[in-house]
Amino acid sequence: MMFLAALFLMVGTALAQTKVNGTVTSQDDGQPVIGASVLVVGTQVGTVTDADGRFSLTCPAGKNTLRITYVGMEPIEITARPNMRIMLTSDQKALDEVIVVAYGTAKKSQFTGAASAIDASKIEVRQVSNITNALAGNIAGVTATSSTGQPGTSSTLRIRGYGSINASMSPLYVLDGMPYDGDISAIDPQDIEQISVLKDAAAASLYGARGANGVVMITTKRGRTNTEAKVTFEASWGSNSREFTTMDVIENTA
Repeated sequence: MMFLAALFLMVGTALAQTKVNGTVTSQDDGQPVIGASVLVVGTQVGTVTDADGRFSLTCPAGKNTLRITYVGMEPIEITARPNMRIMLTSDQKALDEVIVVAYGTAKKSQFTGAASAIDASKIEVRQVSNITNALAGNIAGVTATSSTGQPGTSSTLRIRGYGSINASMSPLYVLDGMPYDGDISAIDPQDIEQISVLKDAAAASLYGARGANGVVMITTKRGRTNTEAKVTFEASWGSNSREFTTMDVIENTA
């Protein structure tokens, strides 16, 4: 009799527990989030996602709310159920503190080198025809000079002044992780997502002597999945006219 009572108690406890599983992905690019923390709210039961973003755990009786957290992502709480598909959105405040360096990305609070960054929002507010003009006046230690007044020509960048007498003094441009030796003025400023300027040898050590004059790392915009379409329209206009429509002509009879 006691055996049957214990058996019923075990069965009731098992039925009260809920086994859930699911996948955690990023809303920005749809890729799985590896190492995200999944915790049952109000308990110490939790797990982390694997290399494919999957997780599986058993919720205790009466606890069916999961809290999913990950560095750089906004935490979320959701009701547990089988075969869950959870999407995490980027924390904009955390992204503003991230800069691109030679070896990947780093938080400004943890980065000890000399580097500065500007994002697309600062570039879009200025009507410039090339990237070099967008950097002028936005980053400390970077000077942009133009030898000609021809429209559309790119300025000459110097990071922390002149570093050589006879050798090149131009910084190294890196476009989406690859050194770029082409015409920098050919890159549309509206296609830029972020520009990071590395000023010291520690940050640019990956590129060796090519980064002796500093490194300008350019990250272009790219398509994102599972996001709403965004249409941006910008227009500008102007006119030229003579200040005086008519001019008096004095005839010289001498």
